Amino acid sequence: MPEITIKIPDDIFKEMKNFSDVDWSEVCINAIKAKLYGLKVAKKVEEMLKGKTFAELSEKEKRRIIFKILRESESET
Repeated sequence: MPEITIKIPDDIFKEMKNFSDVDWSEVCINAIKAKLYGLKVAKKVEEMLKGKTFAELSEKEKRRIIFKILRESESET
């Protein structure tokens, strides 16, 4: 598995040391996964909007996009 190095402010690192039983690598992995998921969803929405803003869509179009993303996210898990 590849390794990365992150920089943590001293005050946060001191607090983390108080919780040595926490797998901080796993916390970082989960945060990265969550960010990636959000970026993928944002990209899908952008593609579906085809140059429009979400506010410009009809309620029907908004629901269609939301349900499509929910269906696709359920199939990914």
